[in-house]
Amino acid sequence: MTMILRANAVIMRFVRRKLWDPIMALAKQGFTPHQLALTITLGSGFGMIPFIGLTTILCTFWALRLRLNVAFTILIGYLMQPFQLALYVPFVDLGQTIFPVTPIPFSLEKLMAMFQIDWVNALQQVWFANLLGIFAWMLCFVPFGLAVYFSSRKVLHRVLPVPEVA
Repeated sequence: MTMILRANAVIMRFVRRKLWDPIMALAKQGFTPHQLALTITLGSGFGMIPFIGLTTILCTFWALRLRLNVAFTILIGYLMQPFQLALYVPFVDLGQTIFPVTPIPFSLEKLMAMFQIDWVNALQQVWFANLLGIFAWMLCFVPFGLAVYFSSRKVLHRVLPVPEVA
Protein backbone atom coordinates (compact mmCIF):
# COMPACT_ATOMS: atom_id res chain seq x y z
CA MET A 1 0.00 0.00 0.00
CA THR A 2 2.79 2.44 0.86
CA MET A 3 4.45 1.62 -2.44
CA ILE A 4 1.29 2.69 -4.29
CA LEU A 5 1.12 5.91 -2.28
CA ARG A 6 4.78 6.66 -3.05
CA ALA A 7 4.25 6.00 -6.75
CA ASN A 8 1.18 8.22 -6.68
CA ALA A 9 3.15 11.02 -5.00
CA VAL A 10 5.94 10.71 -7.57
CA ILE A 11 3.43 10.89 -10.42
CA MET A 12 1.71 13.90 -8.88
CA ARG A 13 5.04 15.73 -8.45
CA PHE A 14 5.95 14.92 -12.05
CA VAL A 15 2.60 16.15 -13.40
CA ARG A 16 2.81 19.29 -11.30
CA ARG A 17 6.41 20.04 -12.33
CA LYS A 18 6.11 19.17 -16.03
CA LEU A 19 2.50 20.14 -16.78
CA TRP A 20 0.77 22.27 -14.17
CA ASP A 21 3.60 24.68 -13.27
CA PRO A 22 4.50 25.52 -16.92
CA ILE A 23 0.82 26.10 -17.75
CA MET A 24 0.39 28.38 -14.75
CA ALA A 25 3.61 30.25 -15.63
CA LEU A 26 2.28 30.67 -19.17
CA ALA A 27 -1.03 31.94 -17.86
CA LYS A 28 0.51 34.50 -15.49
CA GLN A 29 3.04 36.02 -17.91
CA GLY A 30 2.60 39.60 -16.78
CA PHE A 31 -1.10 39.82 -17.49
CA THR A 32 -3.70 41.56 -15.39
CA PRO A 33 -6.77 39.70 -14.07
CA HIS A 34 -8.83 41.51 -16.73
CA GLN A 35 -6.60 40.27 -19.56
CA LEU A 36 -6.44 36.75 -18.17
CA ALA A 37 -10.22 36.63 -17.71
CA LEU A 38 -10.67 37.82 -21.28
CA THR A 39 -8.21 35.15 -22.44
CA ILE A 40 -10.18 32.45 -20.63
CA THR A 41 -13.49 33.76 -21.99
CA LEU A 42 -12.37 33.94 -25.60
CA GLY A 43 -10.54 30.62 -25.50
CA SER A 44 -13.48 28.78 -23.98
CA GLY A 45 -16.03 30.47 -26.22
CA PHE A 46 -14.14 29.98 -29.46
CA GLY A 47 -13.32 26.43 -28.40
CA MET A 48 -17.02 25.55 -28.59
CA ILE A 49 -17.85 27.05 -31.99
CA PRO A 50 -19.56 24.44 -34.17
CA PHE A 51 -16.98 24.64 -36.93
CA ILE A 52 -14.07 22.22 -36.63
CA GLY A 53 -10.76 23.97 -37.28
CA LEU A 54 -11.90 27.55 -36.76
CA THR A 55 -10.83 27.64 -33.09
CA THR A 56 -7.14 28.27 -33.77
CA ILE A 57 -7.80 31.05 -36.27
CA LEU A 58 -10.29 32.89 -34.05
CA CYS A 59 -8.22 32.49 -30.88
CA THR A 60 -5.07 33.72 -32.59
CA PHE A 61 -6.73 36.67 -34.32
CA TRP A 62 -8.54 37.99 -31.25
CA ALA A 63 -5.67 37.34 -28.87
CA LEU A 64 -3.33 39.32 -31.12
CA ARG A 65 -5.92 42.02 -31.68
CA LEU A 66 -6.59 42.46 -27.96
CA ARG A 67 -2.92 41.85 -26.96
CA LEU A 68 -3.69 38.77 -24.92
CA ASN A 69 -1.69 35.61 -24.30
CA VAL A 70 -2.00 33.83 -27.66
CA ALA A 71 -0.62 30.47 -26.53
CA PHE A 72 -2.86 30.30 -23.46
CA THR A 73 -5.93 31.34 -25.48
CA ILE A 74 -5.30 28.56 -27.99
CA LEU A 75 -4.62 26.06 -25.19
CA ILE A 76 -7.97 26.83 -23.59
CA GLY A 77 -9.65 26.57 -26.99
CA TYR A 78 -8.13 23.12 -27.51
CA LEU A 79 -9.15 22.01 -24.02
CA MET A 80 -12.73 22.92 -24.95
CA GLN A 81 -12.78 20.63 -28.00
CA PRO A 82 -14.69 17.83 -26.25
CA PHE A 83 -17.44 20.37 -25.61
CA GLN A 84 -17.21 21.50 -29.22
CA LEU A 85 -17.89 17.96 -30.41
CA ALA A 86 -20.60 17.38 -27.82
CA LEU A 87 -22.41 20.65 -28.62
CA TYR A 88 -22.11 20.52 -32.41
CA VAL A 89 -25.47 18.86 -33.05
CA PRO A 90 -27.37 20.86 -30.37
CA PHE A 91 -26.10 24.15 -31.83
CA VAL A 92 -27.06 23.11 -35.36
CA ASP A 93 -30.48 21.93 -34.12
CA LEU A 94 -30.98 25.23 -32.29
CA GLY A 95 -30.03 27.17 -35.42
CA GLN A 96 -32.47 25.13 -37.50
CA THR A 97 -35.16 25.74 -34.89
CA ILE A 98 -34.62 29.51 -34.84
CA PHE A 99 -34.92 29.84 -38.61
CA PRO A 100 -37.79 28.33 -40.60
CA VAL A 101 -35.77 25.79 -42.58
CA THR A 102 -36.21 22.12 -43.24
CA PRO A 103 -33.89 20.44 -40.73
CA ILE A 104 -31.35 17.98 -42.03
CA PRO A 105 -31.26 14.53 -40.47
CA PHE A 106 -28.35 13.70 -38.21
CA SER A 107 -28.43 9.93 -38.47
CA LEU A 108 -25.50 8.37 -40.30
CA GLU A 109 -27.75 6.36 -42.61
CA LYS A 110 -29.79 9.38 -43.69
CA LEU A 111 -26.72 11.55 -44.21
CA MET A 112 -25.07 8.81 -46.30
CA ALA A 113 -28.24 8.46 -48.35
CA MET A 114 -28.32 12.25 -48.92
CA PHE A 115 -24.72 12.22 -50.13
CA GLN A 116 -25.29 9.18 -52.38
CA ILE A 117 -28.32 10.74 -54.07
CA ASP A 118 -26.85 14.20 -54.71
CA TRP A 119 -23.60 14.99 -52.94
CA VAL A 120 -23.47 18.64 -54.06
CA ASN A 121 -26.94 19.35 -52.68
CA ALA A 122 -26.16 17.40 -49.51
CA LEU A 123 -22.94 19.37 -49.02
CA GLN A 124 -24.85 22.63 -49.45
CA GLN A 125 -27.46 21.56 -46.90
CA VAL A 126 -24.84 20.51 -44.34
CA TRP A 127 -22.89 23.72 -44.95
CA PHE A 128 -26.02 25.85 -44.47
CA ALA A 129 -26.98 23.91 -41.34
CA ASN A 130 -23.46 24.54 -40.02
CA LEU A 131 -23.88 28.29 -40.62
CA LEU A 132 -27.14 28.19 -38.66
CA GLY A 133 -25.27 26.39 -35.88
CA ILE A 134 -22.64 29.14 -35.84
CA PHE A 135 -25.41 31.72 -35.56
CA ALA A 136 -26.95 29.81 -32.63
CA TRP A 137 -23.48 29.63 -31.03
CA MET A 138 -23.14 33.42 -31.35
CA LEU A 139 -26.46 33.91 -29.57
CA CYS A 140 -25.36 31.58 -26.77
CA PHE A 141 -21.82 32.98 -26.58
CA VAL A 142 -22.92 36.42 -25.36
CA PRO A 143 -24.46 35.32 -22.03
CA PHE A 144 -21.90 32.51 -21.65
CA GLY A 145 -19.02 34.87 -22.30
CA LEU A 146 -20.30 37.47 -19.86
CA ALA A 147 -20.76 34.87 -17.14
CA VAL A 148 -17.30 33.35 -17.69
CA TYR A 149 -15.61 36.73 -17.90
CA PHE A 150 -17.07 38.24 -14.74
CA SER A 151 -16.78 35.08 -12.66
CA SER A 152 -13.20 34.36 -13.71
CA ARG A 153 -12.21 38.00 -13.26
CA LYS A 154 -13.53 37.99 -9.72
CA VAL A 155 -11.63 34.78 -8.90
CA LEU A 156 -8.43 36.00 -10.58
CA HIS A 157 -8.47 39.27 -8.61
CA ARG A 158 -8.31 37.17 -5.45
CA VAL A 159 -5.78 34.61 -6.70
CA LEU A 160 -3.24 36.60 -8.69
CA PRO A 161 -0.77 38.84 -6.92
CA VAL A 162 -1.25 42.58 -7.28
CA PRO A 163 1.32 43.97 -9.75
CA GLU A 164 3.78 46.35 -8.20
CA VAL A 165 3.93 49.84 -9.66
CA ALA A 166 7.49 51.07 -10.19
